[in-house]
Amino acid sequence: MSKNELNPDIRCNVDSCAFHCSDADCCSLKSIHVDACPGCSSGDPKDESMCGSYRHKS
Repeated sequence: MSKNELNPDIRCNVDSCAFHCSDADCCSLKSIHVDACPGCSSGDPKDESMCGSYRHKS
């Protein structure tokens, strides 16, 4: 899947990501990897995981 093709199965609103399709709030990757946040174990979902496929827009 190219950068310009959105993947409606991966919803995303992270505008700073190189793979973000802002017109539809989707990711352009075929799949993503979800990583644990380093040093976090609060039990709060926002502290526990992050998108490991994230790349900052150049």
